[in-house]
Order: sequence, then C-alpha cells, then structure tokens
Amino acid sequence: MTSCDVYIYGMTVLSTIHLLNGDYPAADSYQEIDKTFVIPGGEGANCAIVLQNLGVNTRLDGCCLGEITAQPLKNYLTERGVDCSLLCYNPSFPGWRDMVLCDGKTRTVFGWFGAFFSKGSGLWTSPNEASIRSAHCVALDPFFPEASALAAQMCQYHATDYVTIDTKWDHPMAQNARALVCSHEFIENTYPGADSVRLFDQYRQFCRGLLIFTFGGQELWFTSPGQPVSSFPAYKVPVVDTLAAGDTFRAGVVYGILKGFSDENVVRFASATAAVKCTRFPSVYQPPSLDEIQALIHASAD
Repeated sequence: MTSCDVYIYGMTVLSTIHLLNGDYPAADSYQEIDKTFVIPGGEGANCAIVLQNLGVNTRLDGCCLGEITAQPLKNYLTERGVDCSLLCYNPSFPGWRDMVLCDGKTRTVFGWFGAFFSKGSGLWTSPNEASIRSAHCVALDPFFPEASALAAQMCQYHATDYVTIDTKWDHPMAQNARALVCSHEFIENTYPGADSVRLFDQYRQFCRGLLIFTFGGQELWFTSPGQPVSSFPAYKVPVVDTLAAGDTFRAGVVYGILKGFSDENVVRFASATAAVKCTRFPSVYQPPSLDEIQALIHASAD
C-alpha cells in the first residue's frame, strides 16, 4: 500500500437518492420524484471524497463490500483517487445500502442497518493498525462497537490524532479524540429533552480535544480544554440540499487539523466546506474545492 495522509474507518454505503419535486409528503399523500442517483454514501465515504478533492491522500476502511455494492463503489471511489485496498468483499450479503428522500431542506434515510448490525462483526473489517500508525490523522466513525473502540485505542497508542462524531460524553472514544463533532440530530435522539447548554458543559468536563456542537443551519458551539465556549454563525448560501453536510463538515475539521489551524480556523474552514456542499446536489459529483471554500471565507470576512 502507498502511504496516506488520512485513514478513514467508517461507513461506506451505496445510496439511492431520490430528489423530490417539492416538500416531503405527509402520510397517505403523494409527491413526484424529480431525479434519482445511485452513488457512494455513508459518513466514511463522503469524508474520503471531500478530502481527496482537497488534495489529501485518503485510505478507506470499515464496511465490507457486498454482491450489489462492490463494483459500483470501488469503481467510483478509485476513479477519484481514494485508496480502497482495505475494503474487503463479502459475497454472502448484498452490501451496505440505503435509500434517501431529499426535498432540498430535509433528508429522510431508509436502510437495513439494524438488520446488518444484528448479524455481528462479519460485515465490517478490523481496523488496520499499520495505517493508523502511519497516518497523519484518522477519521473514525463510532458505529462498529468493539472495532471502533479498538481503532481509537490504536490511535492513542501510536499518538495519531483522530476525529470522531456523535459519541456519548462518557465513552473513551469521545474523551480522547483530537476533535469530536456532535450533531443536533444525535443530541436530540441520544439525550431527549436534555438542556443543550448543560450537556455541552458535561462534554467539556471530560473531552480532551476540540469539542463542536452543530445545529444544522444555525450557529454552532465549540471549545477546547482551558478555552471559553465560542460560537460561529452558519454561512449564508443558497441551499440546494443538505444531504451529507455533516460528513462534509467533519472532512473540513480533519483538513484543518492536518494543516495545524487554530480551533477557530478549523471551525471556519469546516463550516465553509459544508456550506459550499449545500449549494449543489448531489455533491459527490462536484465536491467542494479549496478555491471555493477560501472564496466563501474571504467573501464573508469582507
């Protein structure tokens, strides 16, 4: 294997995305489908596509490829320069897939993830220690219980920074991350009814890295140990679609950490990266470029 800047251990799925011709319909009603795309998806794959387009060499690992997903996913990702050499093939299942309905403002995901996870660890790989040791940073998804925890432990052992997402404050994976991004969706589903300010303070007490709470199109919160809580407003852009905005934001965080940005500049860069993504659909065909991200940052500073 060639060397990589970022090792990504996470979700890679084949997504069927339907763009609706209007708002998401109410129950027992009807809506037209305007366009349909079958493209790579998942937190890991989306992060890899964005980083690769920013000139970062990425190696993707995690989900096994299945009978339906193997060829289209490997073809698409390798054509874009993503190292897929660690993605194993398991012909005993169709592959990780989902279906997404988007109306421009919201996205609703349907999948078979619960059924696949119930089968145990045979549908994802073990983290690759050699890649973790040699990488400059790791993008780590928390979705493979023992395997994700092991990857975090390997990162600690080899002193490799990792960026993770949507993890409970009392989990070592959250506490030892170089950066942790928690989405509003995760917060609401995991801590229903919780006061966001108090919950953020709970995370602050235990997390050793950059902590970020995102709230969709609203301003986000961030802090690091010993630093005050800060906020950052969302960039104002013409939103076409929000699908994978969170995955793109995490890619921006990884990029900023690779480049040694300050916390504020990491957040600024990640926010601009996600904002550029929201101006197009589907974004995997045209991931945000460095020139576009920098132009948005500079325009907003004027």
